[in-house]
Amino acid sequence: MSRTNVAAAQRLKQLLIGSSPLIEEYTVAVCPACTDICCRQKHGLYREQDRLYLRSLGEIVPDRDPAMPLEGPCEAMGPHGCTLQRWKRPFKCTWFFCEPLLTAMQSSPPKKMRKLSALLQEMSDVYSELTKQ
Repeated sequence: MSRTNVAAAQRLKQLLIGSSPLIEEYTVAVCPACTDICCRQKHGLYREQDRLYLRSLGEIVPDRDPAMPLEGPCEAMGPHGCTLQRWKRPFKCTWFFCEPLLTAMQSSPPKKMRKLSALLQEMSDVYSELTKQ
């Protein structure tokens, strides 16, 4: 594992932890009332970049149950949302915002949205760095 990968993975973890409370302000308000859960098994599968990220942190990549239907609910979905800490989730999970969630975000104060937007952009940039190594 290169030092650059480790540093990028550590930075990404910090960004994911830092952004989680901002994202959860919206998910806690929107997701409990949802009737069409978007957290599907197919979206919760770890891609190679996700595996590299977790291995760079010295973490074990969680196994996924191959018997779970891909169109069914994600196996990490619990009664109060995802059972995985945001920094341990596949990156795709952090990046998906359904229409009701986007609507809630767009109605928030611009300063808050600029902060979240900047965090998301930096996360994307750092995630891309991991794959360039």
